Amino acid sequence: SVALRFLCEREAEIASFVPEEYWEIDVRLSDSGVFVASLTKKGGEKFVVRSAAEAAKVEGGLRAARMTVESVEEKERLRQPPPPFITSSLQQAASSVLGFSPKRTMRIAQELYEGVALSEGSTGLITYMRTDSVRVSDEAVAQARTLIEKGFGKDYLSDKPRRYRNKKRSQDAHEAIRPTDPTRSPEAVASYLSPDQRKLYTLIYNRFLATQMAPALYRQRKVIVTAGDYTLEAAGSTLVFPGFLKLFPEPKKKDDQKIPEGLRSGEVLKLLGIEKAQKFTEPPRRYSEAGLVNLLEKEGVGRPSTYAAIISVIQERGYAVKERGSLRPTLLGQVVVDFLKRYFAETVEPKFTAHMEEDLDRIEEGALTRIDALREFYTPFSARLEALESLLKDGGKRPFRVMSDLKCDKCGSPMELRYWKGTYFLGCSNYPECRNTVNLPPDLPYKYIDGKLIVREALDEYAKQTVQTIPCPECGSPMELRTGRYGRYYKCTDPECGETAPVSTGVTCPKCREGVLVEKYSTKKKRTFYSCSRYPDCRFAVSERPVKACP
Repeated sequence: SVALRFLCEREAEIASFVPEEYWEIDVRLSDSGVFVASLTKKGGEKFVVRSAAEAAKVEGGLRAARMTVESVEEKERLRQPPPPFITSSLQQAASSVLGFSPKRTMRIAQELYEGVALSEGSTGLITYMRTDSVRVSDEAVAQARTLIEKGFGKDYLSDKPRRYRNKKRSQDAHEAIRPTDPTRSPEAVASYLSPDQRKLYTLIYNRFLATQMAPALYRQRKVIVTAGDYTLEAAGSTLVFPGFLKLFPEPKKKDDQKIPEGLRSGEVLKLLGIEKAQKFTEPPRRYSEAGLVNLLEKEGVGRPSTYAAIISVIQERGYAVKERGSLRPTLLGQVVVDFLKRYFAETVEPKFTAHMEEDLDRIEEGALTRIDALREFYTPFSARLEALESLLKDGGKRPFRVMSDLKCDKCGSPMELRYWKGTYFLGCSNYPECRNTVNLPPDLPYKYIDGKLIVREALDEYAKQTVQTIPCPECGSPMELRTGRYGRYYKCTDPECGETAPVSTGVTCPKCREGVLVEKYSTKKKRTFYSCSRYPDCRFAVSERPVKACP
């Protein structure tokens, strides 16, 4: 419930977000080398360009001004290696680096832990994978340091054995996730592993060895340039010594650049060009599976053994779907969270779940009995449950209703969300006096804000796009575009015919070269996909809308 609430609150932020225009102004400068500085201030104050006219005015001012180096700041920065993996960090890294879901990661880790058939027999390659402890045995640390010195040289070894501290209330029953025998390199066991096992074992192995390696050394340089009333800034970093990055590299930043070394304060630079780019502020991103695991851990929700299960359950029950690597709550998920917040608010509070986890620890320590813990929870919970049940018995009244921004075109009452046999639709809130209904297309881009369904504009736009017909292949009568439980389809207007046809994209199937890709809707994943019209003879399918190749 709490995990779903996090997704819904982020979705509400996205739905209510209003983008603001701004302009980025970058100036290409030259002296001993070329670099790019960005406009940051005007008159010594932070400055944001808000329009094209203002951007043109700033460009004119910059071209007329003299570009002078005000200051050059240089410093060295050490980047320390991350701690060995615990369950949450392994799931996050496997998601971002390998594209594995938490459930997939834990399944593969279980295989590596339980044992893989090596030449000497079935052997467990990693330690227990459900842990929140970063503790590592002295023997394993010593083995890692020996391997590093032998494989990379003494310069790549940390000055002394590195130890990491556990977080407060972490359970120290198991070590961090590491190879059981550091001498078994990924290359040595690669032939015995499946591709997924090899990828995950390599990730775990390299992360563990990196913990005992020297830090990476960067040289950072920041240049401030004045141009009349404007201030420009440029920054860049150079990797001087890779240290642990030799084994466990990190992705290079796109905006990182090399700043010329010969720059001096007071130096006049040559203007090579000015680039203006219109931008708009963007809403916060939806949580990826890795991001949600990180948030759950940060808020004290769940345990290492439950992160993967939490994320799987909210998808399996239709509360959320995975789209382009991110988790989006479905309409069902948003309505459920709103219902729980209204009648069982405490149970969807992050602090409540974290408190329950602390109670479990106290029970284990003997500081609290299970009966007292259950009584503390169930006494107020049962009272709220009884109050809700009495509302339901009171003439069959519905205690929770979701209104939309659409008015009934027959009586003027608000249309409310209804659900029947797996399909959402809008029904008049004045039912049974008014029985008017409106279909909701499965992939309609609705918004759900403060318990209200915002669909009016989306329905109007959808209606404009769907007023189209095609000839019926059976009788020749017009076929109208309609929306049903399984998405959009065409249906013959002749009641005696009743022929139906899928919505074609006009794109030839790239697999069989005979059929065309048609629009389908998955009731399980709650999204539109595109498959070959020759199904089941051809099972090709894609999630993104296909387009014809450029001639």
